[in-house]
Amino acid sequence: MTLVEPEESLSSQTYQTLRRQIILGHYPQGSRLVEAALATELNVSRLPIREAVPRLANDGFVRSLPRRSSRVFQWTTPDIVELFDVRLSLETLAARLAAQAVARGASLQPLLDAIDAEHAALDSEDWLEVAETSTVVHEAIVEIAGSALLGSLMRAVSGRMTWLFYLTSNRDQHQQSDEHHGLLDAIRAGNDRLAESIAFTHIEKGRAPSLAMLDAS
Repeated sequence: MTLVEPEESLSSQTYQTLRRQIILGHYPQGSRLVEAALATELNVSRLPIREAVPRLANDGFVRSLPRRSSRVFQWTTPDIVELFDVRLSLETLAARLAAQAVARGASLQPLLDAIDAEHAALDSEDWLEVAETSTVVHEAIVEIAGSALLGSLMRAVSGRMTWLFYLTSNRDQHQQSDEHHGLLDAIRAGNDRLAESIAFTHIEKGRAPSLAMLDAS
């Protein structure tokens, strides 16, 4: 007997499938996504597609068009510059607040778990998984910071981060993991200014490779 998935669950699965396929380039940047064609390709009704696309648009993966179609987001230089500028504002503050929170007794466990998951992904050399787990490291710092507003703002950019991390996966991923350990050490020590400085340097190092990726495409 075939179990029928709840519509909400099917919508979530559809979102995850489309998100993954966009990141992997199955749907190239700038390509048009048509609701009926997607439903046929994924063997689902139009409803889960209809519910997944606004989530994808909200997370920065597509841009909606009239007549129930959309286009895959196409990275431009201003988009990359804007993302890095926003990240520098959000994540340096998060690192500082996380160090202060740990100094007051907050748990480091979310960050420890995230770094462990990143190590496992690096061992597997699954570069999408590396990108996903690297994003989770950054999200864990925001979680430890304990600011609901920062968490909400971070969710608005984390999908874009994962996508860009994957597109620049030719960078030395082990070095980036080492930099995450530097952040961990500063936060663990409760050194808020050092954590803020390391976060700034770590994020800024990704700007030039990301822009170079765009120039090469």
